Amino acid sequence: MPPRKTRAEILYPRRVAYTLVLASIVLYLFFSIWPILFSIGIAFTDANDVKIAPNPKLVESINNAIACATMLRDNTSYMQVAIEVVRRAESLLGSINQSLADIYNMTASGVSPSSLEYQLAASDLYNKANQLPSILSDFEKAFNCTQLGYPTDKTVVSSDVESNLTRLMELSSYLPTLQDPGRILNLTSMGLNIVSSSISYFRSIETDYKGYFNKVVSSLEADKSNVELHFTGLSNFQKLFTDPRFIYSLYKTLLFVATSVPLKVGVGVLLAFLYSTPLVYGRRVWRGLLLTPWALPILLSGMMWKYIFYPSGPMGLALHLDINNNEWHAFLVYNLFEMWLAYPFIMTVTMGALSGVSKDLIEASYIDGASVWFRMRRITLPLISRPLVLATILTTGASLQAFMVPLLINGGGPTETITVPFLGSATGNANEFLLLFGYNRVTIDKLYGYAAATYVVVVLIILAYVAFWFYYSRRGGRGW
Repeated sequence: MPPRKTRAEILYPRRVAYTLVLASIVLYLFFSIWPILFSIGIAFTDANDVKIAPNPKLVESINNAIACATMLRDNTSYMQVAIEVVRRAESLLGSINQSLADIYNMTASGVSPSSLEYQLAASDLYNKANQLPSILSDFEKAFNCTQLGYPTDKTVVSSDVESNLTRLMELSSYLPTLQDPGRILNLTSMGLNIVSSSISYFRSIETDYKGYFNKVVSSLEADKSNVELHFTGLSNFQKLFTDPRFIYSLYKTLLFVATSVPLKVGVGVLLAFLYSTPLVYGRRVWRGLLLTPWALPILLSGMMWKYIFYPSGPMGLALHLDINNNEWHAFLVYNLFEMWLAYPFIMTVTMGALSGVSKDLIEASYIDGASVWFRMRRITLPLISRPLVLATILTTGASLQAFMVPLLINGGGPTETITVPFLGSATGNANEFLLLFGYNRVTIDKLYGYAAATYVVVVLIILAYVAFWFYYSRRGGRGW
């Protein structure tokens, strides 16, 4: 007789449990691990706004054009057709060259543009130039990859030559209407240069047919390389640590941590002590009001602070601050804004810790004659040090990842020449913290791989910081 199932086994069968666990693992890997691994992988590539997600139709079009050019190069029957078209083009261009030379010489020798001789020469040039579309049409038929079974919007004929022949046709239509000899000489000289370069192009096909298509294939492969992702190893990181903008960004980020953390922790602790004493009337109401920065959306807060400290704003005028042109004025405002955003967190943690401090202990120290400063430094602060240190660690991590503060105040500016010893100079934003630096490399420069390398460095810095605090808490933090 099989063992009787318990109620838990009936309500929660193992099969269902295993299915839910497996589904949870798959979802976690897909939504958490895979994006992280993908982002890290991008840091070792030359990804940009095109290569990060290339258009499949564009890649297919380039591949078809390469296959078409290769087939045309290797098939001798197409070579013969192409050479025949080339010879007709050379003959027509040679005749046009002669007409342009005649018009140039007549004008240079003083023949009037309104004379019959000039008008006949200009009309002859116009009639010859109007035959150029038939040459282009013959080339399109000879080298039409789509009709040959390779659908593509690329062409194996130089687009510059097509443009030059079109300009030559337009030029020929202008000459009969012009009366200024200087203008005529300039246009005919330009036309002679166009004809010369076009003849050279067609002769390169006739004299070295396979060499021409080798160049076409190489050009198309370069186009393909420009839309494909390539592994570049550590080149992004090498570029990163030789970029004065990044080094200065790292320096400004660490400096911001060193200045903003003591400021917001100090203000938060001071307010917590102040509004924890019964001497302050209505302290509960004041505590609620002091949590306002938490209640306001950060975008609204940022716009408010930007207006207040703008050069024409009330505090900007009062303190003579110019956050748009002075990097240290802007840096000061960043610190004040960060303090305003973060002190409610420090204050709340500190007040929670203070509520657990024994009143009897405080009263005993008071009876023993301990001063307010002595009680705070030797009794209260040691008793609340653990939660306060934890709050400090968390807010330090937030300062390391500062992004919205500089972005909202002035975009990390001002823009100026940044000089780093041994690395040289570069133009960039003087207050571009690390996350903002990576953000700008994506949004402005479109360098996804370079930006991803920046974020990998940021993650490594944060991991090192967390590892340090874990080590300190296990080895030296027992006395908190």
